[in-house]
Amino acid sequence: MRLNVFFMALLLSVAAVFARPINDGNKLFAAGDYAGALEKYMKAREAEPADPLLFYNIGTCQYKLGNYEEAKKELESAVRMPDTRLAAKSAYNLANTHFRIGEKASEPSARIASWRESVAYLKKAIDLDNKFENAKKNVEIVQRKLKEELDKQKENQDQNQDNENDQKQPPLSEKAKEALARALQLSKDGKYEEAKHLLENIIAEDETAGQLNGHVQRIDDVMEIKAGRKPKAKIDASNTDNDLEVI
Repeated sequence: MRLNVFFMALLLSVAAVFARPINDGNKLFAAGDYAGALEKYMKAREAEPADPLLFYNIGTCQYKLGNYEEAKKELESAVRMPDTRLAAKSAYNLANTHFRIGEKASEPSARIASWRESVAYLKKAIDLDNKFENAKKNVEIVQRKLKEELDKQKENQDQNQDNENDQKQPPLSEKAKEALARALQLSKDGKYEEAKHLLENIIAEDETAGQLNGHVQRIDDVMEIKAGRKPKAKIDASNTDNDLEVI
């Protein structure tokens, strides 16, 4: 009799686990109803406020709903959990959250900071789970995007510096103006090497001609394109949020 009572209690316990709101939330999440899933997870939190799965699931729902700051707060708690599997997936989702925050940033410095955080959390996910293939793919994507942004920022800084230097430099001498006009005509005729050589000579001998360095660079760019240089392939970041799931 006691044995029967034990098994009955065990069955009721198992049934209670599978009836938890967190499981209802998982079903809604799988169906794409992220708002409904979030509501179930928040209800589950009332009964289990310290459940690490809820930090993870709520954060993932908030991500899917585009609430990235809320997602970041939840996932930062989940990533500290001792469960390695949960921590790895939390780091992965948190990395994607930082990536999306960076995409929405209006300032380059904020975008760069967010994408650096994204790279750091992706590497953490890989450290925790060396077979995490989506994390390995995403870290390459985000690193390339980060490098592009850093290169763009440097280019803008260099351009601003050039503009400041141009403003400080004296007007072109008549000789420099003639050399520039001649170089522009040579470029128009497709004689880029000759145009470049002419500008380099005048820059070397005329102190007012330093501001013509930009023209030399543009001629170099045209020559490289004519030689067959291909533009960099556009980065496809559409798959950065692959494998974001709940547990």
